[in-house]
Amino acid sequence: MIENEHDLFIRTLREFYHIERELEDLQSELADAATDEELEEFYMAHSETTTEQLGRIEPIFDAIEADPGVIESDALDALRSERDDLVGDIRDPVLGDLVEAELGRSIERLEITKLETLLALADRMNLPDEVVGPLETTKAEATTGLERAQERTEV
Repeated sequence: MIENEHDLFIRTLREFYHIERELEDLQSELADAATDEELEEFYMAHSETTTEQLGRIEPIFDAIEADPGVIESDALDALRSERDDLVGDIRDPVLGDLVEAELGRSIERLEITKLETLLALADRMNLPDEVVGPLETTKAEATTGLERAQERTEV
């Protein structure tokens, strides 16, 4: 039950953390599926960034005295399902790469949205820099990731 800003912050952080954990595996899968070398490199590099982000997010749970828990992301599940349905029907590998790049952009937007919510709540709750700093850094990386994913579509 969400009764206040702190409860919403914890719930959103748990969901974001779960998204990042799911992405560690998904990005390797997407890199393997890509036929475009630059798209493959994007997902491989982004997988490393995701691991770094998880290491940055985990201490936040200690700072707010909460456990990571698991909150499934219906949005991520829907994006993955849509991607799986499309990829199964596509015969042209170039079109497959476009679908993979679309998923990359959608995931980055999902991450940015969750981080914006977390940062707004952190501001309202006047949380310390040990919480806000890692969230801001992660949001900046997600924004860069979105820009790179968009470039993959423009090529």
